[in-house]
Amino acid sequence: MSKDWIIWAVTAWIVVFMLAGQAVATCLLGAGLLGVALWMGPAVLGGIVGQDTFYTASAYTLSIIPLYLLMAQLLLKGGVIVDLFRVGHRLAGYKRFPLGIATIVTGGLLGAVSGSGTASAAALATLAGPELQKVGYTRSFSVALTAISGSLSVIIPPSLLIMIYGSLTEVPIGHLFIGSIGPGLLCILVYIGCLYFLGEVEPGAIDGSRVELDEDPRQARRSVQAFTFVVVLMVVVFGGIYGGIVTVGEAGALGAFAAFVGMLVMGRVGPKQIAAALVDSVKVSAMLLMLLIGAQIFSRFMSFSRLPTELLEFAQPLVANPTVLVLVLMGGLFAAGMFMEEVTTIVLAVPLIEPMIGAAGIDTIWFGVMACFVISLGLLTPPVGLVAFSAATAARTPVGPVFRPCLVFSTFAAFIVVGAMMLFPGIATWLPSHLN
Repeated sequence: MSKDWIIWAVTAWIVVFMLAGQAVATCLLGAGLLGVALWMGPAVLGGIVGQDTFYTASAYTLSIIPLYLLMAQLLLKGGVIVDLFRVGHRLAGYKRFPLGIATIVTGGLLGAVSGSGTASAAALATLAGPELQKVGYTRSFSVALTAISGSLSVIIPPSLLIMIYGSLTEVPIGHLFIGSIGPGLLCILVYIGCLYFLGEVEPGAIDGSRVELDEDPRQARRSVQAFTFVVVLMVVVFGGIYGGIVTVGEAGALGAFAAFVGMLVMGRVGPKQIAAALVDSVKVSAMLLMLLIGAQIFSRFMSFSRLPTELLEFAQPLVANPTVLVLVLMGGLFAAGMFMEEVTTIVLAVPLIEPMIGAAGIDTIWFGVMACFVISLGLLTPPVGLVAFSAATAARTPVGPVFRPCLVFSTFAAFIVVGAMMLFPGIATWLPSHLN
């Protein structure tokens, strides 16, 4: 079989099985095995599969992921999502615009807890959506705002997407975490500005009415305690990384242990919740590990086929102009995020684009942070927009009207945040450059 036909056969394998609903990990693994067998012969499969699987599974960077997942699961099982919003609700004074700000900030804090955009959006849609409607925002805009807030989980550390990018490119995950703080905060400010000027309010709605969450004083104290604990935990974990006191792996272990002790002391979790947190952490970790193993085998086929090298030669005019190259790649990642889940997008894209950004001399930390941000915008955008779809589904509202505010917010964020990062790369690189 000719080399061109082998590449077409592998491409067809991925497309057909993904359209059939198969897991991305098995699609990549099957495509990689097929490609290697056709290109090099079946005899080499044993050595390649065993070596690559062991190398991927034993990589130190992957030991970080279960730790942050366990920390997130313990906090989620302890019910801190409700507490984050309850405190934000009270600080907002039960007024329309401050409550919208509280929802966005809660989404950012939730990103530091869960790391999953779809889960954060669904949780906020069920909790914050009805409260936003009570203060006058339209139903579709209320759900859209929770989706927009939930999408911050993709860029706010400890984002799963950032960890996977770091694992695939061998870029220090701690540097990526710290580098994403500046763009994340800038994105929050852009969303707050859009909320002020573009918020959709029901005709005749009166602002300032006192709409309270149903809770007793004891519940209010518990919410404040949980809110304070989460904020202190995030400051300790990421402050420790930035100050050079702990490595990113040690920070994950510290965060998981502190979350375990804190949730126990506050009476938030029992044996059942702890067991559920461990099981969920193992499930997600195993899923990600299988995905990365499949990506490694597929990358081995791509290295044999020299497809990245040929693609690099084809894109040589763009490589000579890094600014144009970055814009083209960001457009491609944004389009991919419109149709696919964020982890799938980054796993499929990195083997193809990594040689290009290396040849163009682009900072991999800066590029990784921007890539994750652009993918987060794609998750809000039709026709698929998984985060917006997740929020609409959780709120049991049609997704069409939800897409319109999401599209407006993501467009402003794309132009302002991406433009700022292009003009001032230090937004993403200054803090990592000062890591000890």
